Amino acid sequence: MSNEAIEEALERLSKATAPSVARFDSSELLQGRVAVLPSAFNPPTLAHLHLLELARGVPGVEEEAALLTTRNVAKEIEGASLGHRIGMLLAARGTRPSLAVLAANQARIVDQAAVLRRTYPAAAFDFVVGYDTLVRLFDERYYEGEMDRELKPFFAQHRVIATNRGAVSEREVAAYVAELSPSYAAAIVVRPVDDRHRHVSSSDIRGSGHAGRQGTDLPPAVAAYIRANGLYGVAAGDAP
Repeated sequence: MSNEAIEEALERLSKATAPSVARFDSSELLQGRVAVLPSAFNPPTLAHLHLLELARGVPGVEEEAALLTTRNVAKEIEGASLGHRIGMLLAARGTRPSLAVLAANQARIVDQAAVLRRTYPAAAFDFVVGYDTLVRLFDERYYEGEMDRELKPFFAQHRVIATNRGAVSEREVAAYVAELSPSYAAAIVVRPVDDRHRHVSSSDIRGSGHAGRQGTDLPPAVAAYIRANGLYGVAAGDAP
């Protein structure tokens, strides 16, 4: 898919008034049980791919998808353009050809779930989240009216695959889940992230001056894409 076609599709998605989702790696409809990782992917890191690998190990999961969120409840769009983020995800598919690359114009996971169900009725969706996103999922500030009114139907149809991140341990994530309503906790699968990946941060990579270099926490194809396109302050064509 050309950069121009990607940008045009994202422009249509951003301007759409109705909840919408687009697929960029293929025109095929998703089927089966899909583990979806919603993120800004600014840039996509080895940690993102590791989270999807963990999700593939959860019983019942058959497919995997990266979901770029064109709107975010907690962040503004900065760094690479949305088009380049899709481009980096497509580059990452070189070593992960089973990865579906999606974008949605919905910020909240409950709304992303709804549009995915409507667009791909033959598929079921689990959502892969780090601890910080898990906490936001249960933050009443992001709901109009009663939070349970939206979360109960969500958890009736979806699982959440939750992982530790940064200084937060797997035990702390499990303890947080145990304090939730039993009907919610039963639909949350906790998986540990190893020390190699738990501290990887897209924002740290953007600010480190190492974006685009081999040997960083980026997939090699993503690092090459950053160099080729001069992203994050890297001069286009810089040697690795």
